[in-house]
Amino acid sequence: MRDFALLSQKGRVVYGPLFTLRFRASEAPTRIGFVVSTKIYKRAHDRNRTKRRLREAIRLLQASWPEKQDMLLIARPEARDAAFEDIKTSILKAFEKLPEAALKPIPKRKPKAKKKSSVVYKETKA
Repeated sequence: MRDFALLSQKGRVVYGPLFTLRFRASEAPTRIGFVVSTKIYKRAHDRNRTKRRLREAIRLLQASWPEKQDMLLIARPEARDAAFEDIKTSILKAFEKLPEAALKPIPKRKPKAKKKSSVVYKETKA
């Protein structure tokens, strides 16, 4: 939880047509999280279906995962109705962009945390 919260502040971004991929180097093996917002899909079954499709595409591409990264896939509205092969192709293209995006400086962002006791707030001030 804590590591994925820090992705929004200290992570780098790769934009794709079906999702936004945030990533950050880590000491642990590669971990992947999925976000499908209620802002995009009001109904839970739409959010769950999108997450299931993204999760399955990632599982099938496990051999091409970058090593020792924390990644967060944030779905876009187009992801729900996209063909499964398009999802897999989009993920592979995003993985190819990771080395180039890792060289760019981390953009400065204001913390979204309201409380000073938040993990994200503390990490950005340090």
